[in-house]
Amino acid sequence: MKITLLGTAAAEGWPGLFCRCAACKRAIELGGRNIRTRSSALVDDRLLIDFPPDTYLHVLQHHLDLTAVQAVLITHAHDDHFCVTELQYRGPYFVVDAWKDKLPIVGPIDVVCALKGQVDLQLAPLEPQCIAPGETTALGGYRITGIPAPHDPALTCLNYVIADPSGASVLYATDTGVWGEAQWRAMEGIDIDALIVECTKGPIEGGYNGHLSVGDVKRMRAELIRRGNMAVDAQVVTTHHSHNGGMVHDDLQALLEPAGIVAGYDGLQIEVSR
Repeated sequence: MKITLLGTAAAEGWPGLFCRCAACKRAIELGGRNIRTRSSALVDDRLLIDFPPDTYLHVLQHHLDLTAVQAVLITHAHDDHFCVTELQYRGPYFVVDAWKDKLPIVGPIDVVCALKGQVDLQLAPLEPQCIAPGETTALGGYRITGIPAPHDPALTCLNYVIADPSGASVLYATDTGVWGEAQWRAMEGIDIDALIVECTKGPIEGGYNGHLSVGDVKRMRAELIRRGNMAVDAQVVTTHHSHNGGMVHDDLQALLEPAGIVAGYDGLQIEVSR
């Protein structure tokens, strides 16, 4: 399984859209891995995770062919992860050759409601599909399990375990706060070969409990290993970073590396095998 991190920033991007804090200024000066777009990932060039407002930029930056995408998997209905109206451009007025097949858009109930409410599905060839917390479904040759994510109590938010036909699997965990018993129960009996996990707060502990810090990520890795969900040498990569943590890429990597964790960045490719 090949996973490409298309974007690794929190909602406002990095540098922040309307911010010039020290971390944003350093990112501009340093460039490269310090410039982060809104979070999204691509699995084997055919399963897209999340559809942020930077999707068109991702197409240009990473030379993507969205016509090859067979399904879109949405974590939750916040607009930095689901820019729903952009999907109308798959409709007949915006392409030369009209699509005959419907593109599955899979996510929790709030995602399905947003899609039905904001896009004319009589015109746009899209197929909304709901996945519930704890449910496992087949999608484009993958086995997808929705893990309830403690992120926004007003929405149903999901982390996902994605397994390919070979059995290789990854846990994609953004956006989420610290897992509780509901999440660990949902993971019972599930083995993963890699973890891609948000690290929005950087070194900051406490505060808003719908995101994770560096310390939280380290503790989550340790708990997955302790419970037998993941091997000690399994890959762990971070995403969904915010400038509010005050650390640019090299700072984050220096903090994460001793724990065997890689600080993710836009364009990073990860190979996951069983």
